[in-house]
Amino acid sequence: MTLQRGKIQVCADAGRIITPAWGGGKRKDGRVLQSRPTNSRCQRLASRVKDLTGRLEDKVAIVTGGASGIGRAICQRFGREGAKVVVADRNINGAEETLSLMGATPDNAATVNVNISDAVQVERMVEDAVTRFGRLDILINGAAILIRTPPLVEVDEVLWDLTMETNVKGVFLCCKYAIPAMTSNGGGSIVNISSMSGVRGVGYSVPYAVSKAGVIHLTTVAASQYTSQGVRINCIAPGGVDTPQMRGSTASAEAFVGRNEGHPMSRVGTADEIANLVLWLSSDEASYVSGSTYIIDGGAWAGAQ
Repeated sequence: MTLQRGKIQVCADAGRIITPAWGGGKRKDGRVLQSRPTNSRCQRLASRVKDLTGRLEDKVAIVTGGASGIGRAICQRFGREGAKVVVADRNINGAEETLSLMGATPDNAATVNVNISDAVQVERMVEDAVTRFGRLDILINGAAILIRTPPLVEVDEVLWDLTMETNVKGVFLCCKYAIPAMTSNGGGSIVNISSMSGVRGVGYSVPYAVSKAGVIHLTTVAASQYTSQGVRINCIAPGGVDTPQMRGSTASAEAFVGRNEGHPMSRVGTADEIANLVLWLSSDEASYVSGSTYIIDGGAWAGAQ
């Protein structure tokens, strides 16, 4: 954008000229005068927009939970930004589909079938990524499970253990084996995906809410221990996002639609919107950011205060 005479002129998006929503001033009768940016200004902005691509050029990333939803969107975005991506998931067919959607080649992407609650499999995942691509710069801990449960005293212990094994132990193990690979290469970035459920709690799944709160605190502790060694560790807490997991955990299709009502933006988020924040935290643009948890819920939490 160009700032001129107190007016903001929006020029272009990837070279496409956009007429500003508001103009350069008003006539005496109060009507707004629409101003259209010049081609030269648009060309300059388009050039700057292009410069924003390649933010992860030559970096190597592991994305757990990459077979669908937010994880898939992150893999696709990372691929467009020049990263070499390891799509990690227990759903190997979904991971392969993500690879296809990325238009990836064996030179810049791979899949791995991994159960993140198994230390042997996680260690091998990290080792294989380093062997294949020469290094590890980024880890996105996105794999998780969400099981609707009754109130606390009725929760089956098996469901509790399964949720904790995946959502907390899995993040712990991925960090445990990724951090040494990063420190040996000068540092890196880890983004743990929690949830607003971990910030404020939800009644429909006690294990999920508690596990996601654990991810937030794991992030804080890990950052306090490894930021000084060059590994930035951050967390995001998404609110409602239109993903297969969210649709599957919502009581009904009507209830899913009802989530839009009363939301400050009258909608839930998209996986691409979450991927945008994860991209920034993973990139060198966030070089001074570590130990932080970012709420990304379209203002829903603020509106509930």
